[in-house]
Amino acid sequence: MKSLSLIFPAFNEEANIRAVVEDAYRTIPKLAPIFEIIVVNDGSKDHTGEICDRLGEELSNVRVVHHVGNRGYGAALKSGIKLARYDLIFFTDSDRQFDLKEVATLLEQTDAYDIVAGYRARRQDPPHRLLFAWGWNILVRLVLGIRIRDIDCAFKAFNRRVFNSIQIQSVGAMVNTEIFAQASKFGMTVKEVRVSHFPRRHGKPTGSKFAVISKAFRELIKMRRMLHTITPDQPGLFREHASGPETGRSAPQES
Repeated sequence: MKSLSLIFPAFNEEANIRAVVEDAYRTIPKLAPIFEIIVVNDGSKDHTGEICDRLGEELSNVRVVHHVGNRGYGAALKSGIKLARYDLIFFTDSDRQFDLKEVATLLEQTDAYDIVAGYRARRQDPPHRLLFAWGWNILVRLVLGIRIRDIDCAFKAFNRRVFNSIQIQSVGAMVNTEIFAQASKFGMTVKEVRVSHFPRRHGKPTGSKFAVISKAFRELIKMRRMLHTITPDQPGLFREHASGPETGRSAPQES
């Protein structure tokens, strides 16, 4: 029987977070009877944190962790993964641009592959974001040699063992590239799966902000240097000696 930890990083998603968590709570038990939902509120300035806390009180198996300030997408994802207890780890965004029923398609492949990565069949984003994504994928191939069709697609499932070796140092948008760079270096197997993508109905994306883009470029250069020094026996997220997540308070959980 597969057990699943589902992670939602969230920043200023007050219009979406309740709907996406409740959707997951209805959908995921049909796919993985043993599950948990981890919501990482990354220093939101709206009411996201308050809504998350209420969800943690109302729904069993929903766990909430708060960053005091906005630390970035990679930092939020890292906090969620370090809290994960189960055999499979899945993450997606909190903006309701994916169909959680399609998690089933990823889980079907997790026995045969270390990582199952979604790629957006028809990406529903503004033209400038599509252009940036296209250029970023080309740059990652040229600089790091990673050939993933849609590297930043936020719809991925991992066997837990992946994070025995893989670290996350990136605090921002570079996190997906960092994971796949290490996975490629260590010979981990990856399956790409076509998934649906929908327009964002509420809230604003942050991935196209200049500060986010410039930080990703700086981290890309650091990543190229780092790849020459890492080995598969490095301590990953689940073999670090840290005593716990680098976060603030956590909502009560029920098992």
